[in-house]
Amino acid sequence: MTNIRPAQEAQTEMFENGVGMQETDVTTVILKTSRFGEIEIDPTRSLHFPEGILGFPEQKEYVILEHKPGSPFCWLQSMESPDLAFVMVDPLLVKSDFLEGLSPSDRRWFETEDGAAKAVFALVTIPPGKVDRMTVNLLGPLLIDLKTRTASQVILANSGYSHRHPFFPS
Repeated sequence: MTNIRPAQEAQTEMFENGVGMQETDVTTVILKTSRFGEIEIDPTRSLHFPEGILGFPEQKEYVILEHKPGSPFCWLQSMESPDLAFVMVDPLLVKSDFLEGLSPSDRRWFETEDGAAKAVFALVTIPPGKVDRMTVNLLGPLLIDLKTRTASQVILANSGYSHRHPFFPS
């Protein structure tokens, strides 16, 4: 069964409705970042990447930060490294048929046995001074289990997708 939520809906669900949050005695922590300065974070909103992200296997704890209200973009900020943050977007905004036509071996990443909802995001690359040449990594999307707040980067090896899919149609 596939239960993929649009990324912005998933963000709302995770942050406004508290999906996957657990009661703790810690209310907030101060996260020092190079891009956003010091920000207050509810630690129960963190995401755990057991395998890290490709190229950053030692970085396992992240938090999603809003870019600005109404923006399709958000940030995946490392909670362990102040300088590490990625721009993300819902891949369905870039390629509406992103999940269609995947091979059975690639589709398995999006299947859930218990019907738990997952969110899918794609990392964005913006060349300095060339926003019009922005690309999206459709080959290696990020999947987030909204219940457990566990995430992983998967490689859709048989999809034919690129790690540099143009954000803007040509």
